Amino acid sequence: MKPASHLQVVLKQRTWDKEMLLWIGSEKELLQALGPSKYVVLDLLDLFDVQNLPLDDEETREQVHERLRSYLREIPRGPDARTILIIKSIGLLARYNVGLKDFYDWFIGSFTMVILLLDGMPGQEEWPEDVRCDGNRLTGYFTEPGMVKDILSVTG
Repeated sequence: MKPASHLQVVLKQRTWDKEMLLWIGSEKELLQALGPSKYVVLDLLDLFDVQNLPLDDEETREQVHERLRSYLREIPRGPDARTILIIKSIGLLARYNVGLKDFYDWFIGSFTMVILLLDGMPGQEEWPEDVRCDGNRLTGYFTEPGMVKDILSVTG
């Protein structure tokens, strides 16, 4: 895990090289670390219409792919539009085994990067008794080969 200061080093590079990062910490801390850099925030939950949810996992996975690709194509990019895309609710990518291919295929490039936000987990007392949450499972999913390039945190 690298400290937040590593993000400043990456941001100062003339071009980015397929930068897909995992930020472990709060959104507020991430935005502070980004400073004046241009960014867009996407909460993956916003890709769903709560009145018309898919019936099964496969349909949900396809809907996430389709809507994510559409969203990614609409974001301006290029030398004059360097953009960082911050992704929230990343547990959906793991839950439906969506992976990160859509980001690599449709968004990440020399002037764009993606930062997956793994915000602090709520206290155990907020979970229903029959729900178990393993915070390390998400980190493990996104650190498999071919996923994120670096893991960053305020605590380093």
